[in-house]
Amino acid sequence: MELLNLFPQFLVNGLVNGASYVLVAVGLTLVFGILHIVNFAHGEFYMLGGYAAITASTAFGLPLIPALLVVVICMAAFGMLVERVVFQPLAKRDSSNAIIASFGLSVLLQNGALLVFGAQPRALKTDLAGIPVQFGSVFLTGQRLLIVVVTIAIVTALMLVLRFTWTGRALRAMAQHPTVAHISGVNVRKIAVITFAIAAAMAGVAGALTSSVFLVQPTSGAMLVMKAFTVVILGGMGSVGGAVIAGVGLGVIEAMVSGYIGNELRDMIGFFLVIAMLLIRPQGLLGQSTERS
Repeated sequence: MELLNLFPQFLVNGLVNGASYVLVAVGLTLVFGILHIVNFAHGEFYMLGGYAAITASTAFGLPLIPALLVVVICMAAFGMLVERVVFQPLAKRDSSNAIIASFGLSVLLQNGALLVFGAQPRALKTDLAGIPVQFGSVFLTGQRLLIVVVTIAIVTALMLVLRFTWTGRALRAMAQHPTVAHISGVNVRKIAVITFAIAAAMAGVAGALTSSVFLVQPTSGAMLVMKAFTVVILGGMGSVGGAVIAGVGLGVIEAMVSGYIGNELRDMIGFFLVIAMLLIRPQGLLGQSTERS
């Protein structure tokens, strides 16, 4: 009975974790859906976002919200740089080259962070940590609630941009058919840069938000990028809506497994779900089937 009473708390905990999965996975699925690049260094964008927020707070004394704005600007610029230096030269070559390059970039960024920030885990200190938020029997800290609120705001803004702006239509056109989009006047290079900027900024914000809840270290992104790939596969490769649904769903399921069964299975359940999805619906929840009649 006591565990049953804890169901609302487990549910909310899952929503918080799922929100961070969503921010990382949506950026990952944009890069894959639009540019057809599998970026295994995406988890390091998350890690760098955490370090950027901590640096902005400790070195410049910025509160959390201004620090988030700094993270968005820095990570968007870094995403543009990575696209230009690492992936753009490989655009017309075999896709396996980009995958290998992303692995190399992941190792480079991890070791660079180790050199600059050290191996000691760090955390972002914020006043929100001391603000309790309670809804009935559900208890949250201020920064955990902020993760959910910011995620909802960012995903909603992204959906509106994709639906109602010229840039959003260009992004969707590139995802549907790059050649036709190019013939129609879409600047392919500009879209590639914008895509990486958005993806890196979203992952960076996720890292910044969770840096006040979880410790940040150079390998922080390694497990999260695997969770993000799990979400992308479950939701459907290239589907933003699918990534949102799958990210929230995975977070909730993990919280329930952790609460009712044990932490031992928490990080394994996603891989079981992927296997089941590939057997039942290979294209994912909202992905498009590639089979032809």
